[in-house]
Amino acid sequence: MITPLKQALKVGTRQSKKLKNTHSNAPKGTLKRKTKKVKKYNHIVYSILPPPISLTFLTPKDEKLFLKENRKTIEIANKVSKHLLFSFLPTIILTVTIMSFIVKKDKTMRKFNSILYIGGRGTGKTEILEHILTKSNPELLNLMDNKTYESQLVSENKEYFHNKVMVQDDLIISFQGMSTKQREQLTNFWVKILEGNYSRQQKKLKNVNTIALFGVAKEMFNVYRKELFSSTFFDRVIPFFHEIDHEQKRKILEHRSKSKTKCPIIKLPIPKNFDDKHRKKINFIKNKNIEERIINLALELDMYEVLSSARAQDFIKIFMMGNALLNHRRKTTINDLKMYELVHPLFLKSSANIGMEKKILTIINANPDKKDKAIIRMLGTSKPTFYKYKKILKLKKLI
Repeated sequence: MITPLKQALKVGTRQSKKLKNTHSNAPKGTLKRKTKKVKKYNHIVYSILPPPISLTFLTPKDEKLFLKENRKTIEIANKVSKHLLFSFLPTIILTVTIMSFIVKKDKTMRKFNSILYIGGRGTGKTEILEHILTKSNPELLNLMDNKTYESQLVSENKEYFHNKVMVQDDLIISFQGMSTKQREQLTNFWVKILEGNYSRQQKKLKNVNTIALFGVAKEMFNVYRKELFSSTFFDRVIPFFHEIDHEQKRKILEHRSKSKTKCPIIKLPIPKNFDDKHRKKINFIKNKNIEERIINLALELDMYEVLSSARAQDFIKIFMMGNALLNHRRKTTINDLKMYELVHPLFLKSSANIGMEKKILTIINANPDKKDKAIIRMLGTSKPTFYKYKKILKLKKLI
């Protein structure tokens, strides 16, 4: 008997069958359980960059609970990826981030999460940010002009930003044609306003609650990264990297030429006329095992220089609460952490400093039961290189 959830997962199964031959060498993430027989409908297959990650369930009951507690997240991601291939993971990150803005967070936590979506040309940044999410939720998401100066933004009133998710599908368009000073002013504006306050001369914006969803092409991001994107900026706007290869682009084009599906409407459960009084209290369930895993993930983000460890810890917790809210739950569970672990590699990949040592450490930590031979195959490196860095990691007492 096929339940509604199993039916929703069939999209991922069909895509995985079609792409099996053409992507045999691509790292894949799967949801599976530790049994000899794995039902096909439980596989959600998508292409991700190293390190590969998989969620393993010790019992069928654990697996069933994960699918039940994350039903809405999975259904939305499948709906979007049916229209736009290979968008499963970015959709999870963006939709959960939007929902996290509605959470009534603990006062000890830092500001809400903002996201920088880094993708190569043709990965669907504009499609997801503008044509799917913003058009489906115009009451909360505010689409900005791509060419926006700091002087324009600071002249807006508070209501333009307050309790809004600001969306700009290509941040670099604003930077092009600006002087160095103008670009610095624009970056500084976002750093300050995402903290709640910004002022210049007589113009002031105070006590603003807002987050931003930015898109940027990988090619241009590499050009402007050192000049504009400081560690302070990335502590407010967390980057993730999504890339597709040549064959995947071909599949997208073939899909577009054959598919007659319209741009999907993804209506998120956002309160009408949303303001501060509509924020939802989500109980973060404290558990020693969960806290330890969050700490390890936060330290990994810090090690990769994606986000400082303290902010990374808050970022993961707020993500978990947003996912719980999206799935109509008022308290977090271990399965919210599992959902974050599914997208964690995309945040790591955004780092400009991913070396072989860090790759090996990450994959060993993510796959403690795998033998060296399997890890070498996953890395695609030589045995001498692998054992050279493994020795270094042992000397540093990291493994």
